[in-house]
Amino acid sequence: MKKAFTPILFVVTVLLFGGCAAKKLPFDYDPAYDTRPLQSFTLVPEKSAKPDPINDERIRNAIENALFAKGYEEASALGDFTILYGMKLYKNRPSPITFGIGLGGISGNFGGGISTSITPKHDEISLFVRMVDPKTKRVFWSASNTKKWSAEDPLKRQEIIKEAIMQMLRYFPGRGQKPEVDR
Repeated sequence: MKKAFTPILFVVTVLLFGGCAAKKLPFDYDPAYDTRPLQSFTLVPEKSAKPDPINDERIRNAIENALFAKGYEEASALGDFTILYGMKLYKNRPSPITFGIGLGGISGNFGGGISTSITPKHDEISLFVRMVDPKTKRVFWSASNTKKWSAEDPLKRQEIIKEAIMQMLRYFPGRGQKPEVDR
């Protein structure tokens, strides 16, 4: 009995902890694009995914702070690169975790059961940034991030946006550097 139980325990453990593994952030860049001469940027909200004014300001501040820390400056007119950004809100998204409960019985040669499941729902935001060469209109860097959204607490919403932007721009090269990605 103990030998049969060990593989089952192993599989259950792998499934439980495998779900906790860090997810790789979806970003992409053009390795042929030389980012070293870039010094200044311009922020432009994407028309199809423009956030409301309060969240727009939160996103702009988070992007500016992340890029200022990397040595870039915001241009007063047209920068060396343009950052298109956007946010989409998704309401009542089903959680990947479902809770279930069941009831069953057996009598003689007959069996039966009743079960139900509960799927919690939550709101999510999806943020994205696209770095574009203003002369060629070519996207040379893009990143996106999806997070659970808190509708109740404005400070929590600000922190969610800040954390998402920091994760998205983590691998964007600093001023005068080429991208070096070690996922």
